[in-house]
Amino acid sequence: MEDRVVSVALDEIHKRFDANEVLKGISLSAHHGEVISVLGPSGSGKSTLLRCINLLEVPDSGRLFVSGEEVILKKTRDNRTVPADMKQVERIRSKLAMVFQQFNLWSHLTILQNVIEAPVHVLKVPRQEAIDRAKMYLDKVGIPDKLEAYPAHLSGGQQQRAAIARALAVEPEVILFDEPTSALDPELVGEVLQVMRTLAEEGRTMIVVTHEMGFAQEVSSRVIFLDEGLVMEDGDPQTVFNNPETDRFSTFIKAMV
Repeated sequence: MEDRVVSVALDEIHKRFDANEVLKGISLSAHHGEVISVLGPSGSGKSTLLRCINLLEVPDSGRLFVSGEEVILKKTRDNRTVPADMKQVERIRSKLAMVFQQFNLWSHLTILQNVIEAPVHVLKVPRQEAIDRAKMYLDKVGIPDKLEAYPAHLSGGQQQRAAIARALAVEPEVILFDEPTSALDPELVGEVLQVMRTLAEEGRTMIVVTHEMGFAQEVSSRVIFLDEGLVMEDGDPQTVFNNPETDRFSTFIKAMV
């Protein structure tokens, strides 16, 4: 029987920046082991959606659940929404990891130091255990020989694979990917997508903002299409791509081919 444990759930999430309402009531859930590809044009709210899940941005309203735990939010006197309990935020974030478009590796640290930083200093994993874990994940992403290299000495594809190893090293329940291949030269995209395919095959829960239509069709268990802050399509890849419910998604697909 399929495991239907919900890893992340959003209920009517709204987010605005000044007068611009970026998310207009997003509801979705990611079950354990699902790979959800989030598609949409620039400005549709995709990255903001991910940043709300890991609380890099705080939703203005709505409810957010991670591993069954609701994130408690409160209003300030000037009507801003903020987390009510930062210890809860730290606990929630320990269950999530994010891979960014621009890698976000610390340039002054070696790849090994980058990967062990959060396990040692945030999760309080013993240093040797963190090193052993880092070596395992760097091997998994195909760069076991880059332990002592600095980010500037790696190709973009290698840097992004190091960033994926860093995400894996905190052993998260959910990995969020924010357009992980968009900053890469075309010939380097494939090596990162192959790592992500492997993670999907292992049954990891992943929410992936991407423009890679092949990945969305072949690897995802679900595809979501965002446009102007709303979910316009949500379904399995075959159904969504072959029988889109909206003309807007049909137009989007044709423009991406």
